[in-house]
Amino acid sequence: MKRLHIRPRHLLLLVLLYGMLVTVFDLDYNSVFIDEVYHIMMGRELLRGEPCLGCPFATGSPRIHPTLAAIGDIAGGIHGARIVSLLFGLGLTATVYLASALLLGEALGILAAALFMFTGQTLYLSKLATYDMTAAFFLGASFCMLVLSTRVASERHRAFAIVFGSIALLLAAITKYLLPVFMPALGLYVLFSHGWRRTMLYCALPIVALGALYVAFEQFAPGAIVGGQIETYRVVTVPLKTIFEWAFRWIAFVLLLAVFGIFHEKHGKRAAMLIALGSPIIILHLFTRAEQSVNKNMIFAIIFLVPAAALGVDHMARLFSSGTRSRAVRVLFTTAIVVIFWAYGVFNLKWLERQYPDVTPVIEFFDENGFDGMVVAMNGWDGVIYEYTLAGRFPRAKWINLRDVEAADSPEPAFIAHVDFVVCEDLFYGKLTPCSRWQAYIDRDFTLVRNFSIEHSWGFTDAAIYGRR
Repeated sequence: MKRLHIRPRHLLLLVLLYGMLVTVFDLDYNSVFIDEVYHIMMGRELLRGEPCLGCPFATGSPRIHPTLAAIGDIAGGIHGARIVSLLFGLGLTATVYLASALLLGEALGILAAALFMFTGQTLYLSKLATYDMTAAFFLGASFCMLVLSTRVASERHRAFAIVFGSIALLLAAITKYLLPVFMPALGLYVLFSHGWRRTMLYCALPIVALGALYVAFEQFAPGAIVGGQIETYRVVTVPLKTIFEWAFRWIAFVLLLAVFGIFHEKHGKRAAMLIALGSPIIILHLFTRAEQSVNKNMIFAIIFLVPAAALGVDHMARLFSSGTRSRAVRVLFTTAIVVIFWAYGVFNLKWLERQYPDVTPVIEFFDENGFDGMVVAMNGWDGVIYEYTLAGRFPRAKWINLRDVEAADSPEPAFIAHVDFVVCEDLFYGKLTPCSRWQAYIDRDFTLVRNFSIEHSWGFTDAAIYGRR
């Protein structure tokens, strides 16, 4: 009987189908997260041509992901907005395959795509309606085009590949202002691959010219306000040991496999190169000790690490199956490593899905007990979540911060402005302004009507809702 051959594109389709099904059937994994709402709200305002008050504060162009998320929201609510990220996640997996296949061959390209899809970050960010997966797609597309530029023979095709790769890199940097950190590394890749002339003409020039046009003419280009936003991230720093543990927790397995890839008989030097290309975001977090979004940001390193990890898996399978010429034995060892990697990814995915508060109980409370025109004060910055989820039911409701409620201390502590409900949550959204500051004001006119304990992957958050007596 003839040996059954499965074409690589069919295996790639299976990998993509797995990612799509796992994501689509779990879009309700958590209530809407505040960053998702901010992006959707900005996109809505831009699409309607309204003033966008949050746009000058955005740490990524509000015209790219937020508008796409808003279109998805119009089509299918938060599920539609999350599916936008899924589409970019599937596209990114395909680009990882293409880049890896060009560098290492089709078999290792499929293995790299599978490893990428099996990481917890890929599946998580594919159903989180924020700019992370959109930016990651542009970064992966840039790397894929730059790799393609080293594989084409025609000078014209080579120039087009470098230019399009550079434009994609600029789009990644505009989508999320953190990603210019990859420009030096990818610039060096082009330099070593093509020399000074092509690097300056086809890579540096398009980025500088288009970047200058963006800064000069884009209304919401990064400025002093965005600089202030980024500066606040540096305030929330942790000890070097802690940030080291947090950063490497999310890449430990894939990095270990990538290091094994350095010893690959044929492509060891390329594994080292891939590790170097993925290192800028890791170095940035270690250098600044900023804990902001470290678990999400590791996706940008993983784009480059998984091809090297595929080499590591291939090398380990060769070592484990030494002494036998049976292809089946080698496939068995490869499968075993991939299954362990998949299980590790599922574990990380479940942790990531519960890192933010699931405020569904709070939403359900107001859905049952709220009324149109009510005024709800909270000690956190999560009022926009309820404004988004309950706007259709209570269009005239107001969701304000306790700091903005007019109050008096004489003759006794009391709110002057009318408030119907107070929501207190001190551990996550309200950690900077604990409700204890206003407890005397709350005790005078309000009574506790509901208590919640919200479970996270890292602990519990207690939330209390007070209603006017």
